[in-house]
Amino acid sequence: MTIITFATYLAVTITSIIVNVVPAFAPPTWLVLSLYKINHPQIDLLALAFFGVVGSVIGRYVMYRYSELFGKYIPKKEVENLRYFRKFIGETNPRVFIETLVFSMSPLPSNFLFIAFGLSEVNIQPVLVGFFLGRLLSYTFLIQASFKSFTYFSNYFGAGETRIIIDLLGVLFAVIVIFIRWKKVYISTEGVKKKLSKFFGSK
Repeated sequence: MTIITFATYLAVTITSIIVNVVPAFAPPTWLVLSLYKINHPQIDLLALAFFGVVGSVIGRYVMYRYSELFGKYIPKKEVENLRYFRKFIGETNPRVFIETLVFSMSPLPSNFLFIAFGLSEVNIQPVLVGFFLGRLLSYTFLIQASFKSFTYFSNYFGAGETRIIIDLLGVLFAVIVIFIRWKKVYISTEGVKKKLSKFFGSK
């Protein structure tokens, strides 16, 4: 690894950290990594994805921590609601890991997810492992495919508009997670599970 290459990977990691610490209106990490690949075609794809994910994990962990601190200033009613969000996604480490892994394999922004995790005090260890593995897979694929995809959507919306749409979707998801009545969702889900269990158990 040459000095130039090392400096580039270090820049990738630091940039990824900064992008993932910001709660909203930051460009998607995979897009930033794709631009690195375009500007530095000699960069190894897997190495670029790996260092990008390392920065993403560090940045999202910081986001989780300051969201956790911010939760102290949220009304008790909303905190209680977010506890049901935690129950809804699962309180066991394997389930949290699997759901985070599946979500992280998608190109969807994860800022709202870590903010919600921080506010609801979800155990962060399985989240980070699932996030790392999922993003490693998705970044590797998206770095390869993003340039054509970005060019395609830019033809319809423009580069700036495309970025704004993605960021607004992240903010929208954050608002949805906070204001959904998770207690009702959780109770309804548990009721459906019990009915299905009785139905199949009776056969």
